[in-house]
Amino acid sequence: MDEATHRMTVTDHGRTVMTFTVGFGKSHFRTPSGTFHVLGKNEVIRMTSCSANITCNPRDPNYYALTVHWAVRLTSAGVFVHAAPWDHAIGQADTSHGCIHLSTADAHRFYDFSRVGDTVIVKNAGGPSGS
Repeated sequence: MDEATHRMTVTDHGRTVMTFTVGFGKSHFRTPSGTFHVLGKNEVIRMTSCSANITCNPRDPNYYALTVHWAVRLTSAGVFVHAAPWDHAIGQADTSHGCIHLSTADAHRFYDFSRVGDTVIVKNAGGPSGS
């Protein structure tokens, strides 16, 4: 994945099998760059700003409580690749709190393809290194 191009290229034994448009973390919530490994997968998961240690105050503009589909976990701190049907700026602007946003169809395809232990490389994201 490369934030500079907002593209995610999925390979299998060196051969490109999928390419997706993606979104990354907004300023102050930059997605970490680095080499990660898929830690787990959830077809449906509840994500909240409180569980991500961002804010538990519903009046805070960074508060969120969302049911998310096709979530592939990259870090124990809560960075996921997941469906973000509410994000109409995927590929154009970075709007997440650090996660990597995909369309629902693309997230489902990536979820089905990925396996626990797979390597995921994030480049040019600007957040703290995850490698």
